[in-house]
Amino acid sequence: MPDEVIGTISPYVYGINDKDPGDTNTTIRRLGGNRMTGYNWVTNASNAGNDWHHVSDDWMCAQNLKYQDCGQPGSMVKQFVEESQKDGMESLITIPMAGFVAADKSGEVSEKETAPSKRWKAISFHKKSKYTLTPDPANPVVYEDEFVNFMAETFKPAAKGGVKFYDLDNEPALWPSTHPRIHPKKVGYWEMINRTEAAAENILRVDPGAKIFGGVCYGWQEFLTLQDSPEAAELNKTFDTYLDFYLEQMKSLQRRYHHRLVHVLDLHWYPEAQSAGGKRITEGDTSPDSVDARLQAPRSLWDPGYVEKSWITQWSTKGKPIMLLPWVKAKIDKHYPGTQLAFSEYDYGAGDHVSGGIAMADVLGIFGKNGVFMSSYWGDLKPYNKAALKLYRDYDGKNGTFGDTAVSAGSEDVTQTSVYAATDSKSPGTLWLVVLNKNQKDSLHGKFKFQGKETYAEYEAYAFDAKSAEIKLVKKDRIDKDHFDYSLPPLTATIFVCR
Repeated sequence: MPDEVIGTISPYVYGINDKDPGDTNTTIRRLGGNRMTGYNWVTNASNAGNDWHHVSDDWMCAQNLKYQDCGQPGSMVKQFVEESQKDGMESLITIPMAGFVAADKSGEVSEKETAPSKRWKAISFHKKSKYTLTPDPANPVVYEDEFVNFMAETFKPAAKGGVKFYDLDNEPALWPSTHPRIHPKKVGYWEMINRTEAAAENILRVDPGAKIFGGVCYGWQEFLTLQDSPEAAELNKTFDTYLDFYLEQMKSLQRRYHHRLVHVLDLHWYPEAQSAGGKRITEGDTSPDSVDARLQAPRSLWDPGYVEKSWITQWSTKGKPIMLLPWVKAKIDKHYPGTQLAFSEYDYGAGDHVSGGIAMADVLGIFGKNGVFMSSYWGDLKPYNKAALKLYRDYDGKNGTFGDTAVSAGSEDVTQTSVYAATDSKSPGTLWLVVLNKNQKDSLHGKFKFQGKETYAEYEAYAFDAKSAEIKLVKKDRIDKDHFDYSLPPLTATIFVCR
């Protein structure tokens, strides 16, 4: 290694959701999640849905994000973007699409007050009259295109440095369970296409330089059937899955509009993998069985030789590997080539344990190597979540970053180790290697051998381990022509900077 360039690593792979990035040098933040489905930008009211008694309030703005001026139009999103820009991050902003948003901040919404009712405002994607930056909160309709105009006027259009990315709502297949006061009925295939068309076309009419993230599917059953949509049985006879149908319709819409409406297919991935004892890895258990299952689970993203223990492989894939990235990419290539891929929510659990850090570092390496456009970790950033991000974005405490061009690298045993390599267009003569030891007990003694024309003279090794989530410089040494030897302690994540 490296003997072959794989491709460019997107800078947006190293993202988070709406949490404080700390010193992780994160590249992008997403303002999304269940709360955004009922978000009223005019008043910054939102609704908790089934997560918390269907309460409408200003919790998201005032308590969660701890912002001021939560009564001013667009204030929450404005402060979120300003905060991101101050730290050099881009923003992915969610646009509600389910039909209604919170009309007030008056607490619990009863079943009798299910939309349409006075507790909700209808949304529209096209305001036919003149836009204003100070809309009247008494207006019965909340205009989402006016919100995009607010963002473009406040921060400039996307092409001139403003907000570049918009997400089309959140986990729509779960609206009937998460937001039954807004959308109590099951979501339909064609309903999603029509809502996507209306939202995306009007966002791009206001800000043509923006990129639209669509789908925003919660997981496996939404990928397959839009969570047992009434149309699934019939339409899946022609299209294998909902994702196939969605991509094909997006291609059809491009032919009609002569430009893309959806640039990025956005998925969520919370692994269903279980330990030998039946505990799901996302639950955070750190017994040896759960640690082993967590450390192997990233292989379901790509590995044709790995079958995880989960209901997906037992009932859906019939004992075959999931291979999520090749599976989705094959659908994109078949139905809508050129569509990029994002995972705007993911979590492998145990962020306060080294296994969670190593699993997350593995996932970041896989996403970068496989051309994923954007990913953002969901949840509070615990010490080992931060360590995983910093391994790629601030390994030396001076914003030292993994390269921007993936090159080929591999190990003889992917159950024990994962290896990712990169060069950088701005730093010729440097090679970065991320190497993970997934063995819980034993050090791994290996020979790192280079192929290709480039030669390297020395390396620095930085690592985190089971004792500490702090990344430390652990060794400097010479490189002997085309190789060097190194012993990786158990449960460690190491980045080698070779020059």
